[in-house]
Amino acid sequence: MKKAFTMVELIFVIVVLGILAMVALPRLAGSKKDAEITRAKAEIAALRSAIQTYRGANLLSQKPGSGYPDDLKTTTIEEITNGTKLGKNWSVNDAGDTLTLTIAGAGQPATFTYSKATGSLTCPNTNDLCRKIEN
Repeated sequence: MKKAFTMVELIFVIVVLGILAMVALPRLAGSKKDAEITRAKAEIAALRSAIQTYRGANLLSQKPGSGYPDDLKTTTIEEITNGTKLGKNWSVNDAGDTLTLTIAGAGQPATFTYSKATGSLTCPNTNDLCRKIEN
């Protein structure tokens, strides 16, 4: 006589796997959003550092002006960060003074404003996404 699983045993295993999936899926969905927020924090920190490095190099070479980049268009960002590109969740306006981050399930987008005069990149919004990135 062959040894095999009974139908009841197979149904029981399927039910247990279904319960485990119901518990695990919501946790995995939240971790993707958290990972995207963490990546955005790193990208903003790297961009702020690149702006200051760019200014320092311009001041050392005695170029006129503040030394900060004129804008933060995609090409400028790649230039000052040695080829690094922002993630797919970012968009830059035509003037290069506003960067917008949109993360699915994170509420309103976070809008960062660049000031050429001070080299600052700030998120004046008071929404949750700005707070999570800035903290």
